[in-house]
Amino acid sequence: MKRIMGAAVLAVALTGCHTTGQKITTLDPGSSREQVVATLGRPDALGTMGDYEVYTYLARHRTRMSVTHTDYTVVMKDGHVVQFGPGLAQRAGLHNVVIVPPES
Repeated sequence: MKRIMGAAVLAVALTGCHTTGQKITTLDPGSSREQVVATLGRPDALGTMGDYEVYTYLARHRTRMSVTHTDYTVVMKDGHVVQFGPGLAQRAGLHNVVIVPPES
């Protein structure tokens, strides 16, 4: 019984260790708004650009020397994912939005 409980606790702990970057890879174009929130949680920022909804998630990385972060963006139109990935959303012309990757 102790082994089963230990395995269950370990599984829950490891599940909590998934980063936003790992979780976002499970999304697909066409995923619903509900699937995004169920997978990634509530966004750190929510905005609109024209007909697009833009969800921004911050993944914080703690090291001994500093705390850095990576922004991940999910762009949706009509309640469904059209693109997602690391970086921030920017308008591209009058009717498009693109995710600009972070500079290395």
